[in-house]
Amino acid sequence: MIVNFIVQIITSAAVSVSLSGLLLWLTKSWLSEHLKNAIKHEYDQKLETHKAQLKAQSDVELEKLRSQLNITVTEHEVRFSRLHEKRAEVIAETYSLLKELYMRLGDYVKIFEIAGDTPKEQRRDAAATAHKSLREYYPKKLIFLPKSTANKVQDIDVQLVRTFNEFVFDVEMNKNSGYAQKWIEIFERVNGEIKEALEELEDELRTLLGDES
Repeated sequence: MIVNFIVQIITSAAVSVSLSGLLLWLTKSWLSEHLKNAIKHEYDQKLETHKAQLKAQSDVELEKLRSQLNITVTEHEVRFSRLHEKRAEVIAETYSLLKELYMRLGDYVKIFEIAGDTPKEQRRDAAATAHKSLREYYPKKLIFLPKSTANKVQDIDVQLVRTFNEFVFDVEMNKNSGYAQKWIEIFERVNGEIKEALEELEDELRTLLGDES
C-alpha cells in the first residue's frame, strides 16, 4: 500500500511537472505570439502613418513644383508676348520709315514732271528728311530683328542713300553731257533693283509677324 501510494505521488508529481512545463511552454508561446502581433500591429500602424506623411509631403512638394512651373510658363509667355509685340512695333516703324524714304526718293528722281509739281529742291529736302528719320530710328532697334533681316534693312538703306547722292551730284548739280543717261540709270535702279529688294524685305517681315501665306 505504501509503495503504491509513493508511486501515485511520484506519478502525480511527474504529471504535475509535465503539466506545469506544458503550461509554461504554452504561456511563453502565447506571450511570444501576442508580443509579436502587438509589435507587428504597432509597426504596421507606424508604417502606414509614415507612408501617409510621406504622401502628404510629396503631394505638397508636387503641388509647389506644379505651381512654380505654371508661374515659369506664364512668365515665359508674357516675356515672349512682350518681345513679339516689341518686334512687331519695330518692324512696323522701320518698314514705314524705309518705305517713306523710298517713296520720297522715287518722287525726287522721277523723270516726268507735271505742271504744278512740287519743285525738285523741295522733293530733295523731303527725301533727306525721310532719310534722317530712318537713320535716327532703326540702328538702335536692330537687336529686335534677326541678323539677316537687319542686314537687308541696312543694305537697302545704303542703296537709297547712294542713289540719292548720285542724283544730287551727277544729275541735279551736273548739267554736262551724260547726265540724262545717269538720270535714266538712277530712275531704273529705284524702280527695279531697289524696289525688288524692298518687296523681298516685305515678305520676310510678314513671315516674322506670323504670316505663313
